Amino acid sequence: MTLGEGMPAICVPVMGRTIPEIAQAAARAKAAQADVIELRIDSLADRPDIRDTVGACSAVRENAEGIPLLFTLRTRRDGGPGTSDVQAYEALLGAVMESRSCDAVDCELSAGEQTFVRIAEQAKRAGVLLVGSSHEFGEIGDMQRAAQWLKRQEALGADVCKAAVMTRTNAEAFALAQVYASVYEQLTIPMIAIAMGPAGIVTRIGAACTGSCLTFGTAGEASAPGQIDAVRLRAALEIVQDAIQ
Repeated sequence: MTLGEGMPAICVPVMGRTIPEIAQAAARAKAAQADVIELRIDSLADRPDIRDTVGACSAVRENAEGIPLLFTLRTRRDGGPGTSDVQAYEALLGAVMESRSCDAVDCELSAGEQTFVRIAEQAKRAGVLLVGSSHEFGEIGDMQRAAQWLKRQEALGADVCKAAVMTRTNAEAFALAQVYASVYEQLTIPMIAIAMGPAGIVTRIGAACTGSCLTFGTAGEASAPGQIDAVRLRAALEIVQDAIQ
């Protein structure tokens, strides 16, 4: 698949406290017709070892054959339960890329620019796509910060850039959507742009209108506030896509 062409892709997060649970979640994601699967390895452990990590990736591959796999360790820096130890984070992402266990890895900009650049360079050597990411679950203040994150991820070597911001009112969600639509015109790589929370649904079903190449839907447990069922999400995306073509 090519991100950024046609209707935004649907990524289904896969989580589990054990590898069998992850395998079951992957099967559900396949049944929901996910375009991409995101393995949230931080659901298995906050600091998983490489053996368990590769085993989890293999479980996803076996139960959702043919669906591109995005590997993510969401750290406490960006609102997840994963370790904030930057050296451990870089080592795990590097080992996963070298093992060719996934098609893409998520790298948080909050890990630091030098770390981000090293991971981006390693991804290119390994033939793995790098999805840069930045998240804000508190008060972001100036919505333009999200645009700055996306631009910086691109400048540092990401193949796809991502920003996700918690919004608590419709006004905040629409203000963020406007920022996303504006920065989309300035980027040369695909963008994933999300407003989290119930108010942020406008950016999930209206991803095509902001320029977002991908949005997240569930086939079980949600990985972030505001995600909706992947099957229902696809129906909504198709309505929007038909309207704007």
